[in-house]
Amino acid sequence: MIRRISLYEFFYCICWFLLPAFAFVMAGIGLRSLGLIQPLTYDYILVCVTLSLLWIVFSLYFLVTRIESLFLEADGAWKCLKTISGTYMSAFSLLFFYRGASYSRLLLCISLLILVVAVAVLRKLVRYMVQHSGKQSQRLRIIMIGADDFALRISHELRESAVAPCETVAFVRIPGQTVTVGGEGVPVFELDQIMSRNLKHFANDMVLAVSPEMLPILSSLIGQLKGLAIPIRFCMDFGTGVTVGERFFRIGGTHMLDVHVAPSETISYIILKRCFDIAFSALMLAVVGLPMAVIALIVKLSSEGPVFFAQERVGINGQVFKMLKFRTMKVASSKESNSGWTTPQDARCTKLGKFLRRSCMDEFPQFFNVMAGDMSVVGPRPERPFFVEKFNDEFSGYNSRHHLKSGITGWAQVNGMRGDTDIGKRLELDIYYVKNWSFIFDLRIIFMTVFSGLFAQNAY
Repeated sequence: MIRRISLYEFFYCICWFLLPAFAFVMAGIGLRSLGLIQPLTYDYILVCVTLSLLWIVFSLYFLVTRIESLFLEADGAWKCLKTISGTYMSAFSLLFFYRGASYSRLLLCISLLILVVAVAVLRKLVRYMVQHSGKQSQRLRIIMIGADDFALRISHELRESAVAPCETVAFVRIPGQTVTVGGEGVPVFELDQIMSRNLKHFANDMVLAVSPEMLPILSSLIGQLKGLAIPIRFCMDFGTGVTVGERFFRIGGTHMLDVHVAPSETISYIILKRCFDIAFSALMLAVVGLPMAVIALIVKLSSEGPVFFAQERVGINGQVFKMLKFRTMKVASSKESNSGWTTPQDARCTKLGKFLRRSCMDEFPQFFNVMAGDMSVVGPRPERPFFVEKFNDEFSGYNSRHHLKSGITGWAQVNGMRGDTDIGKRLELDIYYVKNWSFIFDLRIIFMTVFSGLFAQNAY
């Protein structure tokens, strides 16, 4: 099983890594024949090598060289597009600052177009080869260690696999397990029966399909099966509601598997989003610095109390921080402000406060929270600890919204979920954002905030 997948992947990787050089050379030959560029020099070799190295880095990062990605239409194509964009944007950036090379911009643009076409053709070609090979070659014969519903489901999925279709030649009942695989036309053996057989020509692999309750006997089970001299693959039923990541890694002597992987652990979130937050917040503070000074002066002169209102909010991973806002209400006890909603025509609001809240200008100081790293420009709105505990008891999965940094604006807010609105609907939108986060998604939310989020209906 692994051997066939490894051969496919090796061939695919070699072809994939050569694509930028192929596209660059083809563009160079075409433009040279038309007399649009001078003969290719050492500088062009440097550019071609740079493109190829960047291509390999981005390809490995976005996992586009895996055979499985060929059969994920939307996700696979999107990762290919990000790989191409990252490669050429990085190349243009490097070549802009490095003045030692002379090259044709037209050549780079034409090579980019050729690369896009070459990527599409290679993916179609390799996918066809894998599917055709799977249909023509003999199915891999496997023994399924397990005889329950989970083992049956895995058997069906492996049989329909486009990469390495498998045929289950026997089910093996694990001691204490109830057999539910009847009617498949495949024999079901007891563990001691299968151990006494010569399986060398009977099957290619064994697949160990176990449920969590079987974990206590897993070690002894694998120890027994090792005596059969057939490769063993392990497949576990994690149940519903558990999202398993792609990484199985080792820290010291401890093996770990990613479960419920949050976007906050990705390099793009850690570096790209943080750099954008700092740059955008610095720009906004420079733009609104003078208006903020004027607002601060009016707040101070128009009512008693501090200019800023700092309130505890819950951020990423449940960490509590002090969120800053311009004070828009009369000074009240912390107990009242920490556990009460602001209502329409709230008597506690000052005249200036009503305008600030309505226009969202009271949230300008939160860019200082972003600069400090407590918040992001875009993310689920941070809630007070009192309400987090309350909503976590009332709504399943409420704390999932804390897998990312809280934001000044968010997907729920630009969809009208500001203020005293349906918590269930707001949670649904926040979780959608957490599951589908991307830098492009953040930019979309910012544009929606600018063009439709100001003076929102539920801001009071």
